[in-house]
Amino acid sequence: MPFGRRGVSYERELANWLWSLGFAVIRAPASGGGVRRRFAPDLVAMFKGRVIILEVKYRAKPSSISIGCDKVNRLIEFANRAGGEAYVAIKYAREPWRIIPVKSCNGGSSMVLSVADVEGASRLEDIIRGMINIDITSLITGNGSDK
Repeated sequence: MPFGRRGVSYERELANWLWSLGFAVIRAPASGGGVRRRFAPDLVAMFKGRVIILEVKYRAKPSSISIGCDKVNRLIEFANRAGGEAYVAIKYAREPWRIIPVKSCNGGSSMVLSVADVEGASRLEDIIRGMINIDITSLITGNGSDK
C-alpha cells in the first residue's frame, strides 16, 4: 500500500474508533481537497462540549516527526476558533496511539517530536477515557457500561 494511503487508513481507523465511543467525528482531508485559504486538520472530534483537533501521524517504524511551523500555528488557530484543544496523534506500528499537545511554534521552521517524545507521551486511550469517563477496555470487549 502506498505510504499516503496507509496514513489515510489510520486516520479513518482513528475516526471510526472515536465514533464508536460516542464522539462526533469529522475527517477533513485537506491534501488535494482545494483547501488553500483556510486550514483543515486531519480530524475534529467532539464529545459533550469538548472539542479535540487532531493532526494524525503514522510511522511503520519509530522515527522523529516534523511538522512545519505554519501547519502547527494554523492547527492552533483552528482549535482556538473551535473552542478546542490541538494535539498530534501518533501511531507507530504495533504500538498504542500516543497524543501530544500542540504548542505555539515560534522561530523555528518546524516542530520536531523525537522518538523519546512520542514514547513518553500519554496514550490516547487514557486521555479519551478521562474525557468520556468510561472504561474503554471493557467497552472494547463488550463488557462495559458508563460509570
